[in-house]
Amino acid sequence: MSRFITARSAGALAAVAVTALVLSACSGGGSDGGAASETGAAADTAKLVIATDSDQAAFGYDPIRYGSGQRMFFEGIYDSLFVLDQDGKVVPQLVTNFEYSEDQTQLTLDLDTAATFTDGTTLSADLVKQNLDSRGDPDLSGYSAFATGGQNEITDVVVVDEDTVTLQFAAAKPGFESNLVSPTGMIVGPAGVADRSSLDATPDGSGPLTVDADATVKGNSYLLVKKEDDADADAYAFDSYEFRPILDPQARVNAAISGEVDLANISADTQAQAESAGTGLVANGGTIQNIIAFDKTGALGPQWAEPLVYQALSTAIDREAYVAAVHPGEVPTANALPADSPGFVPELDEQYAYDPEAAKDLLAEAGYPEGFEFDFTISQGSQRDMEAIQPYWEAIGVKMNLKNAASTEELFTVVQTEPLGGPIPFQWTNPLGPVFGALFGFANFHGAENAEIQAAAGAYGAAQGDEDAQAAALQELNTAIVDAGWLIPLFEQLAPWAYSTEKLAEPIFPGAEAFPLLASLTPAS
Repeated sequence: MSRFITARSAGALAAVAVTALVLSACSGGGSDGGAASETGAAADTAKLVIATDSDQAAFGYDPIRYGSGQRMFFEGIYDSLFVLDQDGKVVPQLVTNFEYSEDQTQLTLDLDTAATFTDGTTLSADLVKQNLDSRGDPDLSGYSAFATGGQNEITDVVVVDEDTVTLQFAAAKPGFESNLVSPTGMIVGPAGVADRSSLDATPDGSGPLTVDADATVKGNSYLLVKKEDDADADAYAFDSYEFRPILDPQARVNAAISGEVDLANISADTQAQAESAGTGLVANGGTIQNIIAFDKTGALGPQWAEPLVYQALSTAIDREAYVAAVHPGEVPTANALPADSPGFVPELDEQYAYDPEAAKDLLAEAGYPEGFEFDFTISQGSQRDMEAIQPYWEAIGVKMNLKNAASTEELFTVVQTEPLGGPIPFQWTNPLGPVFGALFGFANFHGAENAEIQAAAGAYGAAQGDEDAQAAALQELNTAIVDAGWLIPLFEQLAPWAYSTEKLAEPIFPGAEAFPLLASLTPAS
């Protein structure tokens, strides 16, 4: 596979095709970017200005220090072992072929050694090993799950030959390639690997974009420009991309409305303001916020091994009122999987609709007619949510004692010491990831088993290529997770973006991702 037939290029082509269908629905507004569908003037592709809610390079240009919130910024600078395509599917980028051993404890990657870094060196199996062998570095948070004791621990990285490397695991890791998607799968060049501190000021990637240091002001504005003579640069429609961190949500939507920026990720509660101002608006769902069960075996109290208890807690929550008060603009749901997933089950929203009397009956059936009491550790981020949910549970006899975490370490240990946690977001672009990485991974300290969840996940994995069979398996998975109470879904979180319809075609998202692919952004025409 030529490295120039990348997911970036495919995403750009797909965006062009889809754009042709949606342009007629676009309305005027936004910045005076210069693309003139009515005047016939050429689209202004000199620069696209993007407002984000955080500093995209607060720790410099080492991609492994970041998460999915910085993926769009880094994806043009660094190539990755795997990426998401425009449909949200995991596809190879620096990998030309991959294969699991029969017991799924080894993953062998064939590499595209044509990828070239800033210093002229090319990709090799040894370089991939050097990158992944940094997984014990505490500063590289993206690798933390790969380190010793992590939920996705890599026990060894073996160089087979110049362009082949094998990852070894202590246990079977089906679908592990989803963990090698950007930014975690991004490969840093030899100079950056040899001295990670050099990445504080200068990136070292094989992607077609680089940082214009002279035009960049750290924490204020980052300008990405195309590398000269890089064939992959044609996948990007704009000559340069300026990222501006604007932390205040109101200031961010104001910047989009005034035309100060061409594209801005805004908060759900400012969507109406952007829409009423005539600015383009698109919102992607797919992230579900949940209360998560840590004790599913009854290790901390016999009630936590009883699915009826979780069903009672779920039925006791007035999701409509809670979301309107705490998360206006988001979408209440009792489904573990998002609304546009083939695994969405409308009946679950009916089954777990707000009904405190039914919740009391479920508790009584479980053997707890008088309810019970438990502790729940909160952080600054979860306090409002849990204070809103607390009276719903108290109304059915379940007293939740909220206590503030004394430290970050205490928050991490609640998976062992408390029955519930959250709210915690789950994305379902790759369903086996959250199932094995979270439900049977970090959130399963007590070693719970669930035959229905495991069977549904297995059926989904076995049905690759059969969309109908996969949809049926996902519906079974969704139902099994919710009925068992391993997740108590609260709401589907939207990722709204305001954009200039004069400058930009409607952004398209890869699956349930909150950020579009940078190369998929195309000018209005």
